[in-house]
Parts: sequence; C-alpha cells; structure tokens
Amino acid sequence: MLALPNYSLLLVMACFWLVFLLVSTQLVRPLGRLLAEREGRIDAARVGHERARAELTEAMAQCDREVASAAAEAQKDRAALRSAGEAARRARLDETRAQVQARLAKLGVELDEASRAARTVLRERGTELARELASHLAGRRLA
Repeated sequence: MLALPNYSLLLVMACFWLVFLLVSTQLVRPLGRLLAEREGRIDAARVGHERARAELTEAMAQCDREVASAAAEAQKDRAALRSAGEAARRARLDETRAQVQARLAKLGVELDEASRAARTVLRERGTELARELASHLAGRRLA
C-alpha cells in the first residue's frame, strides 16, 4: 500500500509564513515607525534643549556682564558722592572752626576787659576792703 504524502509540514510552513507576514506588516512595521518617530522627536527635543541651554548660558553671561558694569558704575557714583560729601563736611567744619575761633577771640577780649575792670575795682576798693577785713578779724572798728 502506498501512503499519501504528509502535507502537514507544508501546511504548518504555510501557516507560519502567513502569521509571519501578518505580524511583520500589522505589528512590527507600525511599531518600528512609531519608534523611529519617537527617536526623531527625542533628537529634536535634545537639539532644542541644547540650543536653549546655550541661549541660557549666553543670557547669564550677558546678565553677569551687565551686573558687573552696573556695579562698577555704582562704585564710581558712590566714590563721587563720597568725595562731594567729604568736601561739604570739610567746608562746614572749616566754617564752624572759623566761627569758634572768632567767638574765642571775642570771649578773650571780653575776659581781658572784665579782668581790667576787676583790677581797677580792686585797686580802688583795696584799701577799704583791707580795713573791713582787719576790722572783722580784730573784732572792732578800725580807723
């Protein structure tokens, strides 16, 4: 008896290739496209991130330069204001010193005049005051 050939191997092979074709066209290729798109978006985002980082670095450097420039300008202004204030303080100090010297001179003159007047009074009343003192010490009236 002659046996019919076993076609099951051919049938399994046909099913395998059919499933392979379906899986590759319906699953693997779309997933590959999605992954490729995702990789493209990631690369674009990476490039954008690097560009934004470079812009940020440049902006920070520009801000640092502007702050340093403003600080230098403020230091110059501060020094100018300080020297102007010091000049005004010295002018007021000199003016006050001159007023004090004039006042001291005036007081010295007044003191000299008062001293002369006191000496004159003492000369005029010296004898009289001496008699009064002697009278008090002696306890009786002296002539």
